[in-house]
Amino acid sequence: MGNTKSVKSIIRSANILKCISKGCNRIRDIAKSSNLSKGTTHRLLITLAETGFVVQDPISLKYYLGPAILELSSNSDIAHNSLIICALEQMQDLMMLTRETVLLHIRIGLQRVCIAEVESLQNIKYTNGIGYVAPLYTGAAGKILLSELQDDQLDNLLAQMHLVPITPNTIIDKDRLLDEIHQVREVGYATSFGERVLGSSCVSLPIKNYIIPVALSILGPDNRFTPIRLLEHLGGIKESSKEISNKLKNVRHDTERESM
Repeated sequence: MGNTKSVKSIIRSANILKCISKGCNRIRDIAKSSNLSKGTTHRLLITLAETGFVVQDPISLKYYLGPAILELSSNSDIAHNSLIICALEQMQDLMMLTRETVLLHIRIGLQRVCIAEVESLQNIKYTNGIGYVAPLYTGAAGKILLSELQDDQLDNLLAQMHLVPITPNTIIDKDRLLDEIHQVREVGYATSFGERVLGSSCVSLPIKNYIIPVALSILGPDNRFTPIRLLEHLGGIKESSKEISNKLKNVRHDTERESM
């Protein structure tokens, strides 16, 4: 009986984490979405907070994914190995093609996390570093990750976001951000210029066929990686994104065959 209760608690906790990752942050909303009582939800949230899987804002009392989730998701030795293995060759080729830093980002809650990086060989360059966390609303990678969400998920996340300026170029108007996300969906890529770090420019494209949305990005100084040069390399970046997506599709099919 004890083991049954433990398994139920794990399932319920996992469902709570999924709810929070979709922008559901208040106890009553989490309880309703998880089909649990408020008392059970509160008890499980306390346990998740003690282990670092969620954190509670002391002012708004809303819950968000905690540092333990970020650590697990950004640890390339444990998570996302298949993605990184499929992407690494193309990332290295892109770095040699563009001479700029190449990165992979995923979404964790309201943040984006760098899970892989191939640094530029240039003396002057921009890098993130594996495990680097930034607000989801900033930069080209964030726009790509947001554009891959369903409309209801996007609306929920935007409702939870408090957009604050990191640089003078940071988008802090939600309507403008939503317009850019819709444009990204139409053209298939996103750009940013100094939205997170002044003097930087970035282009990002989505990686398909993975369990969660992924952004493939090229990051460099804006005086070298100019809008014109960025567009010159867009075709090559698209080909790399497509190749990585195809590799992931083949891995998924192989896994499905082995499980049959």
